[in-house]
This record gives sequence, structure tokens and C-alpha cells, in this order.
Amino acid sequence: MPLFALALGSWVGLARPAGPLSRFWRGPLREPNANVLASAGAPVETQALPVNASLLPDPTPWPQLNPDASVSRAWLLAEGPVHTSASGRRVVTFTFDDGPFPETTPVVLRVLAKHQVHATFFWIGRYLDGDSDRAVATRRTALEVRDAGHLIGNHTHDHAHLTNLSHADTLAQITNGAESIERVVGLRPSLFRPPYGQLDAYGQAVVRANGLTVVLWNIEVEDLLHDDPKAMADRLETQIEFSGGGIVLLHDIRFTTADALDRVLTWLARRQYDPARPEVVGYDVVDLVDFMRQTAEAPQPFPNRQALEDARAAAWRKANARTEVSGLSPSPAVGDNFEAM
Repeated sequence: MPLFALALGSWVGLARPAGPLSRFWRGPLREPNANVLASAGAPVETQALPVNASLLPDPTPWPQLNPDASVSRAWLLAEGPVHTSASGRRVVTFTFDDGPFPETTPVVLRVLAKHQVHATFFWIGRYLDGDSDRAVATRRTALEVRDAGHLIGNHTHDHAHLTNLSHADTLAQITNGAESIERVVGLRPSLFRPPYGQLDAYGQAVVRANGLTVVLWNIEVEDLLHDDPKAMADRLETQIEFSGGGIVLLHDIRFTTADALDRVLTWLARRQYDPARPEVVGYDVVDLVDFMRQTAEAPQPFPNRQALEDARAAAWRKANARTEVSGLSPSPAVGDNFEAM
């Protein structure tokens, strides 16, 4: 971890330092200029090209792999680096939405500390506003997250579905969410996760104009809808195996999620990647910055996630052709048999 990061508390994802680090500070959010808006009539989904990590600008605090703020590109980046036969290393990073909650977020923090894991928290700004006892407690919890060294991102002010809003309301949701977070932790988010993973052309233009990093996910179990921690952990483990790692989406607002998280992190620790046996598949739980850097070094050779999923399906059918002919039901966990994932 960089020394400057340790001094910042929430070491990346937020930044407002002076001097040479000032370029990482996101100032007050700007509305896209007229030229950008004129091109925002259609979704901006550019064809992504492979990234040469050596040609990237200064990768601190993270490589900018999606400067167009393309949602399609963000979905693909959530898959992480491509897999090759030369290494069995599979990287996993954990993210939490919809907090902070003073009752449950501290429990999640204890689980993460137990396993020595740094995660990313995407917050709803309005929870941090006001003078009620709950708002005061929520702000204390926010400082606990910051001081534990986790990343903090913006999840809008009210968890509004941005694609259903006017341009003015979309801008306000992103701006107000960022300001609420900055007032509490003293740092302004550079990470952004749109509610429901959706941004229209205007929303993408706002994110682009402000240099924000859109972070989506590829592994989730709808933990807000289920109450069985073991079943949720089992489903997460299956998805992690099939995808070969990626960005996990959870919510730090239910106790059952903390229980499922503990189970999954214990499972991952038993299957930790061993550099002494690089050919053996194993998992490495990393923070989001390390995840992005490894993705920059070994980008997926696909234009979007659908192309990757089509390739996975083709590899699965090929690997299980004989079983399908026999009428049996093969296992779907074939992610590690397909190199380009």
C-alpha cells in the first residue's frame, strides 16, 4: 500500500489532498458542456480495445480503463483479468451498496477485519444528512469505514433510478450524493456506482465530464431478498468458481449478509492462491485498486460481457457435449476450463 494512501485513511476512491496528489481530487460536479450533450442522444458504447498497461498514464491510484464511462465496458471490466494456462491466480474483490447503516455496517467491518480484507462501500448520501440521532450515528459509522482504510464511493443521494429522471435531477442525485459524503469524511468520491447498474447517455456524459470511475459487478446473490446465509454463501462460491473471480456485490444493511460474507471469506482462504504452485487455481482477495491494475495488465479480449458469456457457453457445451448426448445434467462450473475469461 502506498505511504500516501495510509495517511489518507480511505486511501483511494476518495481524494482531496494538496500538492502532487491534487489531480486525484474530484471538485464540484460539472454538467457536460454543449458539445458533449449534443452527442448524448445515443448511448455511448465504444468498442473496447485491448489495453497495453505499459502505455497507461500514471496508474496511481488506479488505471483509467473506462474513460468514456461506458456501462457496457464497466460490466466487462467487472470480470477482472483474463485467465491463462500460465497462472491459476483468480482475483476477487468485495463491494457493498446502500449503506452506511449504524447497526449492520460495523458488523461487516468486523468480518472484513477478521479476514484482513479491504472492500469498497458505495453510499447513499441522504443517510449522512441531518441532525437526528440516527444521522449522527450513521456519520460515526462512516468515519469507522474511512478510518479502517476501505474505499468509499458514491451511490447517489437517494438511490434514485437515474434513467427515469430528468437531466437536472440526474445531475443533482450525483452531485448531492458526493457532497453529503464529502461533508462527513472530508474527501470527495472518485468512484461511482449507479443504482441498478444503469446509466443513460446523459448520465454517462456527467460521469465522463467529472472523470469518475464507474464500478459495476459480475457476482451477486440478491442478499436483500434472502435470509439463509449458508445458501447465499453457497451461491456466491459457485459463481466465483464459474466466473473465476470478479467483483462481488453485497449490501451492508442486513446481518445475514455479514454471516454469508464470513462464510465466503473462510472458503476463499482455504483456496488461497499459492505462488509456489502457480499452475494451480486459487483465489486472491484484493482491494479494488489491485483488481483494476491486474485487469489493466491482462485485459479481457472481448468487446463486451455478452461476447465473453457467449464464449463461456461455447466452451461449456464443448466440454460437456458427451454428457448432454447421454441426457445427464452436467455441472455449470466450467469457468476454469476456459482460458479467455
